[in-house]
Amino acid sequence: MMISKNSKNRNNKGFSIIEICIVCVIMLVVMIPIFTLMSQGNAGTVHNRNEIIARNYAANIIAYLNLLPYDDIKELSKAELSSLALENTETNLKIDLNDLGKNFDYFKTLDFNAYAKVSEFNNRFNKYKVVSVTVEWKETNKKTVSSVSLSGMVTNK
Repeated sequence: MMISKNSKNRNNKGFSIIEICIVCVIMLVVMIPIFTLMSQGNAGTVHNRNEIIARNYAANIIAYLNLLPYDDIKELSKAELSSLALENTETNLKIDLNDLGKNFDYFKTLDFNAYAKVSEFNNRFNKYKVVSVTVEWKETNKKTVSSVSLSGMVTNK
């Protein structure tokens, strides 16, 4: 029996459409979890970035309150912190809290609310105040409000 050259070439031409479809389905099944992981990783990165900005914002407020004279340290509401450019004439410190992050486009999309609570304590030797600053924000893709709290202590010098 003689095999012609044409029949050999016809059998070795390439993949059938069914084989290509099966490979595409397998690749799709493998790629979906990878894209899901990448998406979740990106969301986690955005949340961490916002938390770092909020912590820095709270730390700036605590640093400002530490520089004030002891008797001038008071609770600050959300409205007071968002509308004021804090200024300390003794140390020549000026902090415009609204300028925080103005160079970053993503900061403009976030709405940070901050407030400071002050508790005063006395013992035999000192008077001191504990300042707790809470910064809240709502991320664009979530319906929940995230928050960060920092505390610091100021003593009467």
